[in-house]
Amino acid sequence: MVRQSQAVLTTNPPARRESFHHGDLRAASLSAALAMVEAGGPEALSFRAVAAAVGVNHRALYRHFADKHELTLALAAQGFDGLAAVIQAGFDADGGRASPGPLYRAYVDFALDRPALYALMYGIPGQDYLTHPALAPSVAKVTRLAGKAFRRADDPPGFSIAIRDRVMRAWGEVHGLCDLWQRGALRARDAGAAKAYILALLAQ
Repeated sequence: MVRQSQAVLTTNPPARRESFHHGDLRAASLSAALAMVEAGGPEALSFRAVAAAVGVNHRALYRHFADKHELTLALAAQGFDGLAAVIQAGFDADGGRASPGPLYRAYVDFALDRPALYALMYGIPGQDYLTHPALAPSVAKVTRLAGKAFRRADDPPGFSIAIRDRVMRAWGEVHGLCDLWQRGALRARDAGAAKAYILALLAQ
């Protein structure tokens, strides 16, 4: 998409700008932002570069994102939505049973297969995970799925304190191990070997 947009930019920028409908520019901008992050890491994300990639003046992006931070939040939300989808697919592949094993496998696969997006998702200021309307609902999807995975037969209805504590402990463990791999502190032959090692540790 970036290459196509750049090609259009060189030939007829005004036509490209006028071709966007209200929802199209937001979706196109997020696609361009994702491509930018996956190519160069979170630090490569630039508000002006995203605008150039989709063939509009950067001021046009302000109709959809107040600033680069809001663009980053929207991209992180897409990441958490994607993570929730792969976790649910893991449950479905295990006969619809929500349990820690499929959750861990889906999480580790996502983190190691999409390291740049994963790094962006966890580079957001902490309070935004809980309260920002652009991000908190997507994070909550993952949290709810984790709550299902760590629910026990004798737990009361709802997301109890005991379930919350199990989820937080598990989240800390799996995120910490994935982060160690990304930072080069966890040594393995390749990503596949790292996944196997991390999952073996989590199964203990």
